[in-house]
Amino acid sequence: MEISLKKLWVISILIIQQFAFLADASHSRKKIVPALYVFGDSTVDAGNNNNLKTLAKANKFPYGIDFNNCSTGRFSNGKTIADILAIRLGLPTPPPYLGVPKSQRHQVVTGINYASGSCGILNSTRSGDCLSLDKQIEYFTLSVVNDLPRSIHSKTKLRHYLANSIYLLSIGSNDYMLNYFKYPNETNNKLNPEKYADYLLEQLTSRIKRVYDLGARKFVMREEKENIIVGEGVKRDKDQEFEKVEDDE
Repeated sequence: MEISLKKLWVISILIIQQFAFLADASHSRKKIVPALYVFGDSTVDAGNNNNLKTLAKANKFPYGIDFNNCSTGRFSNGKTIADILAIRLGLPTPPPYLGVPKSQRHQVVTGINYASGSCGILNSTRSGDCLSLDKQIEYFTLSVVNDLPRSIHSKTKLRHYLANSIYLLSIGSNDYMLNYFKYPNETNNKLNPEKYADYLLEQLTSRIKRVYDLGARKFVMREEKENIIVGEGVKRDKDQEFEKVEDDE
């Protein structure tokens, strides 16, 4: 199947705006999915940047003032959308990948957070050191190939686990603030806003496919454009009826 802006190799994409009920996460529910894996920027970083050489850190007061009065590295006074989603799914909040000792990563089977403040879809988007989206996917690959098989020994069970877990992506704004607007003379940044948005979507699509190829199927992401993919292989265009996306296999 050929990747394009109109087709993503994704089985299920859920739109965050449709989950207003997540705002009330005062109590946990019974675990309804195996795990939650998080990719993105400062909107969902849970502390990975604490371990990097960067000024983009949130490990000091007043960050975390409403998170048990503890500055964990979240760029928030309290929980992030990733934390709220985990709670509503009956899961513990995914720990930051760099905050888990290498010898213990195989023990974490309810999800991990790879997000990093100041990063973007593009590798050139950054402010100081950060985990680019490519690097986050590289770490996720290590989790799938090296860590998870040590706890989930059956290949069939591992495939089922990956297919039924949730994958949250919250990323893209820094590609404008720390790239497009900051360095207007760079080659890609000379594109007009609409073409630049299409370019970002194309780059994001290729990276989602890499996660998909590792076994992921259920994605949650912000709606960045009017044309998005939702549901079981269903395409939605603005002012159009839902239609099935053809399988080219």
